[in-house]
Amino acid sequence: MKWSEVPSIWQECFNQAWEAFQEGSRPIGAVVINENGDIVSKGKSSTLNELSESVVFHNELAHAEVNALLKLDNRIHKRVTQYTLYSTLEPCPLCFGAFYMSGIRNLKYAAKDKYGGSTNLKDTTPYLSLKPIKMEGPFPYLEQLAILIHIYFEDMINLDRKSIVHDAMAEEYPEAVALAKEWVKLGKLKEYHQLIIEDVYNMMVEELCLVTNC
Repeated sequence: MKWSEVPSIWQECFNQAWEAFQEGSRPIGAVVINENGDIVSKGKSSTLNELSESVVFHNELAHAEVNALLKLDNRIHKRVTQYTLYSTLEPCPLCFGAFYMSGIRNLKYAAKDKYGGSTNLKDTTPYLSLKPIKMEGPFPYLEQLAILIHIYFEDMINLDRKSIVHDAMAEEYPEAVALAKEWVKLGKLKEYHQLIIEDVYNMMVEELCLVTNC
């Protein structure tokens, strides 16, 4: 799939993730659209740095989905049940809970997170069974992109305790994880400030196709 074929909402979601990468935080992005398909909120993971347009930062709760959801003023967005939250990575317990409590009923995520993903919390308690939540994910190609930039960033900054996370992700996405680690050795994204997410996507698709014969 060419980048031009990626839906514009997903493109913006990954733009948010890439901006987080460029600004020094985990490359996870989120957007919220209303019932008409218009983007009404955006968020970036800002746990590791103070990022532009983030509501919270330098805090373990400063996840992309949280930043996007906190921007929804309920004096303006009074009925959000038909809204949709998009995220580049399957929401963790914090973000799934925030999504559920926001009143939004639709969730789409690009990649599964075998380590922290917690969409399986749906319907696990009487309260979490009350709302008719619709979820969709993962999405081909986009899932590999989400994992690749995530692994690359954490290896690039030599993040502590990354190995257990990467091992879990490698069980689901072995090619993307291996490619990310190879790219780190080669310094493939060392000029990341000069790249846009479309560039990264195109490089990834080209190299993964050599491996998978797509």
